[in-house]
Amino acid sequence: MDEAWFHAINTGLASPTFDWLMIKVTHKENWIVPLLLFLAALLYIDYKKGLLAIFVGALAVAIGDPATFYIIKPFFGRMRPCVTIEDARALVSCAHSFSFPSNHAVNSFAVAASIGNIFRPALFVLIPVAMLVALSRVAVGAHYPSDVLFGAVLGLGLGFGLSAIGKRYLLKNG
Repeated sequence: MDEAWFHAINTGLASPTFDWLMIKVTHKENWIVPLLLFLAALLYIDYKKGLLAIFVGALAVAIGDPATFYIIKPFFGRMRPCVTIEDARALVSCAHSFSFPSNHAVNSFAVAASIGNIFRPALFVLIPVAMLVALSRVAVGAHYPSDVLFGAVLGLGLGFGLSAIGKRYLLKNG
């Protein structure tokens, strides 16, 4: 089933425009300026909540990224589809590291959830962006759909959990 969904996205949605967009979306460097502008806007709207959102988002990535890469991925040991599926389209360099779960999905959903739980309207922007990042990882051939789905669940749990703690203890007492 996972391989069928992979093919539906990786080859079924293929077009020059879609491929170009997915390559742009999947590269983290392309998100630096928009993220900095977004974070600056949060600080402008409410400095105290903005600082908390930035802190919790950074903490979620600081916990989720290495835990995923060094603990969860080696535990499952799943190879990437661009390595295991002969006709997979690899639109970016095919890493020979493990694929389950997707660090991109964990990180983008953790940031979306942590910031969105502090600034609720931001969820309407950040969750679709995180979904687009997750989709891009399948479209470029780096992950199976279950890799990004599990990464999304993990990131959402981490982001909402940490932001709930931050709101309870730092916003109320700070």
